Amino acid sequence: MSTTFHIIPSKIDDRLTFGDVLTMARHSVNDYLQKVSVNLTVDIKVNVHSNKEEHVKNVDLNAKFIWAEDEYAWFTINNSMGGTDAYCEKLANQILDWETYIEDTLDGINITPQLKQQILDCEYEWYFRRSAGQSPIVNIAYGHLAAAVAKLTNGYIYTDDGAWHDDIFPATADQLLETYFYPGKIKNDDDYDLTNTLIKSLRDKFGNI
Repeated sequence: MSTTFHIIPSKIDDRLTFGDVLTMARHSVNDYLQKVSVNLTVDIKVNVHSNKEEHVKNVDLNAKFIWAEDEYAWFTINNSMGGTDAYCEKLANQILDWETYIEDTLDGINITPQLKQQILDCEYEWYFRRSAGQSPIVNIAYGHLAAAVAKLTNGYIYTDDGAWHDDIFPATADQLLETYFYPGKIKNDDDYDLTNTLIKSLRDKFGNI
């Protein structure tokens, strides 16, 4: 079983790069680890694979945060096994098949004509996927990566497969990170149990601050 965080942007700077996303996500994860007293500093790396695994490309961190639809970006954290894969897709393809995609997906957000046009002008959307059995730090980092992209694009995050408790979605980056793996701010029992298990595992392995 896998879960996903989707990001629909409302403003993309043409200069948005892989390095921008990695820098923000790395800072965000490390800030979180300090707050929950885990003695670990993370680094995040990325390369791009073809979906059929015919090639793997090194990434220039100054390159635009866009890749082909027959490719995925593979993010790894330190020397942890596994990682999270991310996909970049054209919004027009979704809207061709689902005319009210933006309104339905961002239910609860006031989609003014101006905001809808801003979203359409962005052209792209992204999603991050986490497969079952990933390490605690990958579980944590993939949400922070999605939040970094949302933050940098004034975007909205949503999940339709239980990546996190659904009552906050669609969410901004700040709304997701306010609760994401913080035991005292979680309402969902499954997320609460998972959070305590992951934090305990990280503290046992790396120690407390």
